[in-house]
Amino acid sequence: MKVLVANLAGPLGAYAPLTDAGHEIVFGRTDDRAREPYTEGELLELCKDVSAVIGPPPALGRSVMEACPQLHTLVVPIIGYERVDLEAATELGVMVCNSPTPENFVSVAESSIALMTMLAKRMKRKEARVRNGEWSQGSDRGFLLWQKTVGLVGLGRTGSEVAKRLVGWDVNLIAYDPYVAAERAEAMGVKMVDLETLMRESDFVSIHVVVTPETYNMIGEEQLRMMKPGAYIVNTSRGEAIEEGAMQQAIEENWIAGAALDVFHQEPLPVDSPMRSLDRERVIVTPHNIAHTEASLHANRRLAVDSTLKALNGEAPEPCVNPDVLPKWRRLEGSRG
Repeated sequence: MKVLVANLAGPLGAYAPLTDAGHEIVFGRTDDRAREPYTEGELLELCKDVSAVIGPPPALGRSVMEACPQLHTLVVPIIGYERVDLEAATELGVMVCNSPTPENFVSVAESSIALMTMLAKRMKRKEARVRNGEWSQGSDRGFLLWQKTVGLVGLGRTGSEVAKRLVGWDVNLIAYDPYVAAERAEAMGVKMVDLETLMRESDFVSIHVVVTPETYNMIGEEQLRMMKPGAYIVNTSRGEAIEEGAMQQAIEENWIAGAALDVFHQEPLPVDSPMRSLDRERVIVTPHNIAHTEASLHANRRLAVDSTLKALNGEAPEPCVNPDVLPKWRRLEGSRG
């Protein structure tokens, strides 16, 4: 069977298990244009006779899937899959898998805590002083995370890993997640609260959600105005969780003390985006790679290749995110393969 690797990540040898099993690999972009979005026409040409795709870009939607009857599996080599048209895939009998490796969500958790620490210790301000030929000032003093309140918006894989690590820091952990039982949270040392309580009481708000109609712009002007003037917000999940105009206003008008943002509505972030010009001493911005490590990239790629192999063998991989498709997928997979 034929497999499209839409965006080559890592050495060609990483995909050898597919060719060793007798499958043909077609590579998409492998040059410096690899991060550019594909046009629908490009995808129609690339996918016309493939059975599986690793790394589908956002343009791989209903029209492409409908035009490619051999296609039965999409494997996303990261955790996030919200840019895949899941409804269309399920309707058309196409299984979708993501790659939720521990190396990935543990790294995001570590990075979230690192950003909190940088903000608390005012690292950007202190570094700027030294680079500008200055030395320490009383106004540079930071504060302890000890006995502060950290609010986790989302207590799934990543949020839970953040909580696990912060328990030993002697902080007050609260969380908002309508899909997590209070008993499970309590076992982790976390108290479940509603979103308003979390925004009002937290010294740090750390966001760990996927994008859904419920979470899109869930943190807007109303929520940001609830926060303490000395509180910070950290977002290492998805940019769409925060309304960026409100975030800009919150910083510029000092509703909150600062923020650390690794994700944005539009990525790459446009050169003229107001988010790039927010106060450099109070706001940390990184290019959606704060948690990237060689270990996580290798692990995600291995899981994506393993899931693809299983699907091509007629098995449903564990990271299937649209399990409702499986009865139809099993009926159609053999005839399409």
